[in-house]
Amino acid sequence: MVYWLVVAAFRLFVPLVFRVRIEGSLQIPEKGAVVLAANHRSLWDPVFVVMASHRPVHFMAKDELFRVPILGFLLPYLKAFPVRRGANDRDAIRRALSVLNQGNVLGIFVEGTRSKNNEVMPLKRGAAMLASRSEASIVPVAIQRVKRRITIKIGTPLAPHSQVADRRSSYEMISQGLQEALIRMLEPVPQQ
Repeated sequence: MVYWLVVAAFRLFVPLVFRVRIEGSLQIPEKGAVVLAANHRSLWDPVFVVMASHRPVHFMAKDELFRVPILGFLLPYLKAFPVRRGANDRDAIRRALSVLNQGNVLGIFVEGTRSKNNEVMPLKRGAAMLASRSEASIVPVAIQRVKRRITIKIGTPLAPHSQVADRRSSYEMISQGLQEALIRMLEPVPQQ
């Protein structure tokens, strides 16, 4: 209930600050486990991903955010759970797999941190690993910002590389395909 109230507030108030355009929202499967694998430039990015999805999105959020007054209290109601960055956080991995195994949507910022420029940084393999282990669809989400204009592009779900015997190689191939998709989707937005 709280989640949908917050989403409604986002959809009402964010357009007062940004001009948001969403492309390809029908690419998000109606049912089943989905990993929304997005690039990350701004603190606003989780809000943009939530606005683009017609399904609730669970997020892994850095654990420091859960210690911020008010925000830390609200995050669990917004379907976020903590992850220790830079560590092999088995609890966060189990929680993410649980979300996916229940047929839900998990949002992940695949670069692992916010990028300071407009290039896609090397991707972490976590999204590929979680999608492979849960048999979830992995959907690239490119968030592009030009001043106050935000374009959220949702790409075609990527095919898994199940024919690869070695897990690590499979994760690498999925991550490479995801990175190439994000780079293509982040082509410059024409100025108006």
